[in-house]
Amino acid sequence: MALYAEIVEIVAPAGAVAGSRVDVTVRIKNRHSSTIGIMPVAFPDYPGVPGGLYITGLYPNETSANVPAGTTQSFSGYFTMPDTSVTIRAYSYWYGADDQWHLDDQATKGVTATVLKPEFADMKISNFIKV
Repeated sequence: MALYAEIVEIVAPAGAVAGSRVDVTVRIKNRHSSTIGIMPVAFPDYPGVPGGLYITGLYPNETSANVPAGTTQSFSGYFTMPDTSVTIRAYSYWYGADDQWHLDDQATKGVTATVLKPEFADMKISNFIKV
């Protein structure tokens, strides 16, 4: 089966600090001979959270675009990095003459979590002045 909507790249950092915003771009190429509607669905998936967290701007708020033949379209969104590593799962769909979205391609990319240690692990009062 030939791909119509090929995922050519998931742009995301290899690692991120827990609690930080992680920007994600999914680049999808129209490999069909004419303009077609293309839609991405992408989310970070990690152990302990059924279905993962959704990337804001890609899913559940999907965007779609009519993409000319041979052109690559970028779709962007973000999520907040949890305190564990994640796998970004991306899927591409194309819109057919039957008025239905058809799953076409999928790709993954890992993002490693960095958890910052508190700077004040132990705090003591060594001296005080009574007022």
